[in-house]
Amino acid sequence: MNFKYQMSNIKFAIIAFALCAFSLSTWANVVIGVAAVPEHYYDGVDTKKSADNILNALCNIIDNHTVISYDGLEPYYEQTDFYADSLWDMYSTCYFTMADANTPQKAVCDGWNKEHVVCQSWLGSGPMVSDLFNVYPTDARINNLRSNYPYGVVSSFSGFSKDPDHHGLGKLGTSTTSGVGTVYEPDDNYKGDFARTFFYMVARYRSNSLNAGNGSKMFSSSPTNLTAYSLSFLLDWHRQDPVSQKEIDRNQAVYGIQHNRNPFIDYPELVEYIWGNKVGQTVDLSSMTPTCEGGGYDPSHVTKYGVTWSVCGVVLYTDSVIAGRALTAFPSAPVSCSETSDTFMGWTTAPIEGTTDQAPVLYKTPSDVPAVSADMTLYAVFAHGEQGGVITPMIYTYDADHTEGWINTASMSGSYWLLDKGKELTSPEIELAGLSSIEVNIRTYGGTQYCNLDVKAGQTQIATIVAINGKTLSDYTWTNTQPLSGRAPLTFSTNYNTGQGIGFTRVVINATGSGISYSDYLTSCGTTGIEATTLDVPARKYLRSGQLFIQVGESIFTITGQRIH
Repeated sequence: MNFKYQMSNIKFAIIAFALCAFSLSTWANVVIGVAAVPEHYYDGVDTKKSADNILNALCNIIDNHTVISYDGLEPYYEQTDFYADSLWDMYSTCYFTMADANTPQKAVCDGWNKEHVVCQSWLGSGPMVSDLFNVYPTDARINNLRSNYPYGVVSSFSGFSKDPDHHGLGKLGTSTTSGVGTVYEPDDNYKGDFARTFFYMVARYRSNSLNAGNGSKMFSSSPTNLTAYSLSFLLDWHRQDPVSQKEIDRNQAVYGIQHNRNPFIDYPELVEYIWGNKVGQTVDLSSMTPTCEGGGYDPSHVTKYGVTWSVCGVVLYTDSVIAGRALTAFPSAPVSCSETSDTFMGWTTAPIEGTTDQAPVLYKTPSDVPAVSADMTLYAVFAHGEQGGVITPMIYTYDADHTEGWINTASMSGSYWLLDKGKELTSPEIELAGLSSIEVNIRTYGGTQYCNLDVKAGQTQIATIVAINGKTLSDYTWTNTQPLSGRAPLTFSTNYNTGQGIGFTRVVINATGSGISYSDYLTSCGTTGIEATTLDVPARKYLRSGQLFIQVGESIFTITGQRIH
């Protein structure tokens, strides 16, 4: 079966008439009935205080449900998960009819089957295997690829590796927590749905084992049955993705079939009394309003923005991020579409194209990117290398026997030159972009203070060298870390008066001078920016060996954003 329709992140347009006290929810012309919580249904949990007692009370309320066989679940999805003539799948953006069930799993969107949120391999036997609150309809191929990996937060991902069109929702990749390995992270729009499914399973199956295999990373034998690892993100997901109308409707539909409810959909605040910020407080249901009556958490989803990664004009992946939150993962390093610009360097929020006076900002890690405040696209940036001529380093030396080209207003005293306030030692003009380091042999004389030696490139101070009073500072080397350009002499001066100055024995300036041995510049490729072009450097060579530069149109910038041409 071929893929028929690709849906948007908001799966379907749903027209809901949600009069909670007496509301009708209709899927495929099936009337489900009123959505209100049955009167006195949760009386057993009221006044309970400890997490263990609350869970036990909930278990007593929801454990005696009508069991449907696993093989008999499919027809019920027409009542629980069928909207706008299609199944609502939280794992893909595909469009499915009821007739697409149990089809081959060769490709995403071929068909659907049943997926256990708490994986079947983690479960024992009995009703947990076919509980409608845990078994959802989902794309058959994504179900297969998701396998039985634990849930978690992904540090790096490439979507679903066998889903080239990226119809799969969520991420499959390495966990941000060391030692956990591969995990599945749901789409932001459904993280709360998954978290509340886990909470339900803990409450419903307290006396059953849920921690076989990879389930041991999620479940424990503690009184609250969840590991510190799983709680670290399940609570966040529950809070960040509040109960939606979809969950309220599905909760009521399942209640009509197997005659129990998910208490964490009806009263989301109960989560806080068991695992969150109200642990140890007494449950008072009179202070809570069921979600179907507008209570609990705000039922409207928080604002989210789309984040798209683009490589050579092709969308690699699109994700949604809660407004004001930082990115938590980047895709794996992409492959360039250019034979010359072939080394991936990072991401930028604007294609590298045209002529501009500002270099693009490169993002190497998710934490580099500012908090998301609008829809954004991140473009892949690649490096292009170009081989040039051979460099002959230029070395400018000043000492008692070598003064050509230097301007010296100091005076000679014994074996060194005295530099007092107002006196200067000035080098010949050099190519600043090629400045590598300055090696200075200096000593102080007279006085009891430290003596500072200021180094300027033209009128810009680039270093201050400190000589310790009364001692010789031999072979002191200052290495340039500033992005410098143009041609200018270096000037050495001090603010100390006679009797508290600096004595020079030798100064050596190492610079690359003119010529290029090897240079890299950045470019995007394809329709997102300029193609790899010849790096045309003017006669006055600005680039030095091993330094990375950015070319935007005809402009060249240092990696820190300073324009040098």
